[in-house]
Amino acid sequence: MTEEQIFQQINMVRQSTLNELDGLSEQQADQMPEGFNNTIRWNLGHTYTVQNVLLSNYGGKNIETPSRYLELFAPGTKPADWEGEVPTLDEIQQSLEEQPEKLKQALSGQLDDEAAEPFMSLSTVGEILNFTLYHEGMHVGMIKSIKKVQ
Repeated sequence: MTEEQIFQQINMVRQSTLNELDGLSEQQADQMPEGFNNTIRWNLGHTYTVQNVLLSNYGGKNIETPSRYLELFAPGTKPADWEGEVPTLDEIQQSLEEQPEKLKQALSGQLDDEAAEPFMSLSTVGEILNFTLYHEGMHVGMIKSIKKVQ
C-alpha cells in the first residue's frame, strides 16, 4: 500500500466518523445509556486525541494536542469526571475535519521511520498510524450502538 493510499484510507474512515455527527444534538452527544461507559462526545474526542497521542508518544512525531483534550478524552478518562468547559460538537468536528491533513503534512515521507518506542508490536510510524484506523472504527461502532439505544 502506498503512502497516498494510506492517507486516502484515513480520509475515508474519518468521513465515516464525521457522518455520525449529522443531525446530532449537544444533548444526544452527552447521553450515556445504561450499559455504556462513555458518551458520543467522549468517543469523538477520544478518537481525535488518541490518534495524536499514539503518533506523538510512540511514533516520536511532533503532533500537538490541546491540553484540554488530553484532560477530557485520553485513555482512562470518562465524562463523569469532567469539570469545567467541554468542547462543543462544532469544535470537536472541526478538530476531526482538520486532523487528516495535519497528519499528512506532519508525517509525509516518514511512515517507514522507526517508532520512537514500539506500540504493542508496531515498530514504525506507518504501522502505528494504520492501527489508529482500527481504533477509530471501534469507536464509530460504539457511537452507532449508543445512537441505537437513545
